[in-house]
Amino acid sequence: MREGKIGVQEAIALIAITISVKVYFTSPTYVSKIIGTASWYMTLISTATAILGFTFIYKLLKRFPGKDLIDAFELTLGHIVGFIASMVLLLYFLVNTSLLLREFAEVLKIYALPLTPPSFVIGMFLMMVCISCFLGLESIARTARLIGLYVLAGFLIVIILAFNNYDYHNLFPFLGNGLGKTLLAGASRSSFYGEVISLGIIATSMQGVSHIKKAGYTALTISGLIVSIALFATMMAFNYATSQEIVSRMYELSRVIRIGGFLQRLDPIFLFTWCIGTLIAISLLFYCLVKTYCKSFKIKDMRPAIIPLAVIVFTVCMLPEDMITISEYVQFIRQNDWSISLGLPTVVLIIAVIRKKKGVSKSV
Repeated sequence: MREGKIGVQEAIALIAITISVKVYFTSPTYVSKIIGTASWYMTLISTATAILGFTFIYKLLKRFPGKDLIDAFELTLGHIVGFIASMVLLLYFLVNTSLLLREFAEVLKIYALPLTPPSFVIGMFLMMVCISCFLGLESIARTARLIGLYVLAGFLIVIILAFNNYDYHNLFPFLGNGLGKTLLAGASRSSFYGEVISLGIIATSMQGVSHIKKAGYTALTISGLIVSIALFATMMAFNYATSQEIVSRMYELSRVIRIGGFLQRLDPIFLFTWCIGTLIAISLLFYCLVKTYCKSFKIKDMRPAIIPLAVIVFTVCMLPEDMITISEYVQFIRQNDWSISLGLPTVVLIIAVIRKKKGVSKSV
């Protein structure tokens, strides 16, 4: 399986879509329960924290030019400890891929396909993801760049056309459940943007560390603004009490659009952007899962590992019993896995500085 080379624009589209698509699911509702009406600017605190965490990822990759995170772990920590660190990262991608896919299947079942079993949706989605991975990272990235603007346009259309449902009074009290809780939640919810670590996995497919830096900072900024706009709009459209009872606030927003007697029920636009964006996100996460596994075990040909890992992802997807359990798992992960996505590379960077581990210098 050829990895190919991707540019900055492709990388920005990949990361921005992978992060932003999660706003279509249960996270906005959960955040409202924690901090109330302050969720729309709380996520900007999360973005700033994630940008700080990505800086350490970039600094680590800069010390090992031409290498990815798996190589950096092994060169810094040694073969055994580096392998353990890689397995932690492997578990991160496995859990996040599985939970995002199962959450998508459950929300789709609630709103669009009530009679379709989640296993069927998950199986069909995994088939498309496997095909994407067989085609390689370059194909996934170019597709993301191609459809990125259309996904963004579909998102903005829903936001703009729902204007007559907005009531700014729903944004008060402005500080939500307290400024201290907002700041704490904002820092811990930086995990929401943790998929930026994918740039470290696909680093060898990009044209230098400077491109990784530009792609990471830009993608985090764009996704932070998109998520903030979505939370801002849905908070104005649904009051505090109502917003806590909605599974997908963005989907509900698309359903309440009504302009005159002819422009209403724009669910198909939402479904298109939602499904395509989710397919790109899961394809990237699954590709990183496959690459992390093969790189850790020194497997050069990644193709034979795609189907077995897809079976494992399907199995993990089916472990949660119901939507409530899935939501609890998802929110726990998005509250705490910053310790892996942002914390693990930071610890490795500190060790690399202390042990004076460094790759061959080259201009990037």
